[in-house]
This record gives sequence, structure tokens and C-alpha cells, in this order.
Amino acid sequence: MSINKGGSKPASSSKSPGKTENDARLQAIVDNVLDAIVTIDEKGTIEFANPATERLFGYSQKEMLGKNVKMLMPEPYHTEHDGYLSSYMHSGVAKIIGIGREVEGMRKDGSVFSLELAVTQMQVGKQRKFVGILRDISERKKSDEIILRQNESILELSTPVIQLWNGILLLPVIGVIDTHRAQQLIENLLQAIVESESSVAIMDLSGVPVIDTAVAQHIMKTVSATNMLGSEVIITGISPEIAMTLVKLNIEFLNIHTAASLQIGFKQALARLGQIVVNKETVA
Repeated sequence: MSINKGGSKPASSSKSPGKTENDARLQAIVDNVLDAIVTIDEKGTIEFANPATERLFGYSQKEMLGKNVKMLMPEPYHTEHDGYLSSYMHSGVAKIIGIGREVEGMRKDGSVFSLELAVTQMQVGKQRKFVGILRDISERKKSDEIILRQNESILELSTPVIQLWNGILLLPVIGVIDTHRAQQLIENLLQAIVESESSVAIMDLSGVPVIDTAVAQHIMKTVSATNMLGSEVIITGISPEIAMTLVKLNIEFLNIHTAASLQIGFKQALARLGQIVVNKETVA
């Protein structure tokens, strides 16, 4: 890479026209590529930085050349870099060379951002040089975080906890339950019990088509955790299919209250609170 900036140029006669043309083509690629390219020596001194590096970090090439590459790193990378490079030079044990990884970079203004880093080494005479290719992934990280938050919000909406009555909560579970959703279910219910100081929680499984061993175990954990908070769970709406599955899986819901329907489960919950449901037509 004429990447030979600052060095003496060999006489033009020593290069064939084809080689000169190839060098110019390579230089044009390096200068116009979107990824930052930095070359350092065995001590970590920057020997080359392409224009993309200037744009990425905010330093001019003049400000970077001859300086230690750790100037582009926040802590703890800044402090650890020289030790890592020295260790590699003596032991040959590489931690990142030849392996892409996610790191953090630091701009001239002090702002820290996420990078993908790939490092390779090359032999130039008797010296080893290291080439780092860096790509800014901060926008991608932001997008990933937004998607994650949206998924978490959707997950929370899919496991709502409803205050059905004073002291009674309802957790209507609808759709397929996987392990992640089951964990969210537990967290939402326990938090709601603590906040509302409810004594009874009804978990309605009417909208659940299937259940497996892992999910059944999560339900058991939910019941146990609820009991530890001084509340109890009534499970309603267990379909014949789910009941048969639980029998086949040899899972026993010991000491767990169940009810055929949400209506019956609600009456049981009221009874546990010392309240009764009065049928107006019967009273009349």
C-alpha cells in the first residue's frame, strides 16, 4: 500500500509499468474503502491510517502517524493494549489476531463507540506489521437495542397481569409458551403480587394449545415462588390435551389448586378471601 507516505520513493525506472499501475489501483482502493484500515509496528506505533480512519476517529493522518494505536482506545483497552502486544510478541499466543471481535473505539472528542475489529499480521523483512480493519457498528447496535426493547414490550403485552378483584390477580396465558416467555411470565406475576399485595393469583391456561416439560417446570416454579411470597396460585383452563400431556410426561402438580374454568377458579379465589358470590336471581 503506498502506504509509503513519508518514505522515499524508489526511482520510477525500478518499477515496471504494470506494477506501478497495480500499486496505484491498490492505493485507490485503500483510500476509498469505507472501513478504517490502520497499520502498526511491533510496538503498536501507527504507520498508516487511511482516510476512513480519519473520518471515523476525527484525527488527521498527521495526528495519528507515529503515535501509539492505543490513542484510539478507551479504557480498559487503552491500558491493556501494550501488555497484550508485548505478550503476543514473546509467546505467539494470539487473542484477536485472525479473529474478528467487537471492541470499543474512542474518537478525538472523547466519545466512545462500538467497533468490529479484524487484525491480521504480515512480515515485512525481519519485522512484523499488524493491519487492523475497523467498522463502525454503533448504529447497528442501536437498532439491535431498539428491536430488543420492542420484543420485550411485545413479550410483556403477551403476559399481562390483571387486577381481577381486590386481592386477586389474573394471568391469562395465550398462545405457545417457550422458555423465555415462561420466565417473563414468572417475573411479571411475582412483581404484580408484590406491588398489589394480592393473596391469590389465577393462572388461566385456556388459550394455551400445548405444553412441554420445560414449560411445566416453569409453572411449578411460578407456584413455588408465589407461595414463598405468601400467596397461592389457582390454575384454570387446563385442556384435556394438556392434561394428557402432563400425565405422559409424568409431571404431578402436587399441592396445586386447579379449576375447570376461569369462572370456577374466580369463585374459589373469592372463597379463599372469605367472600362469596351471590346469585341475584336466587336471592330474588
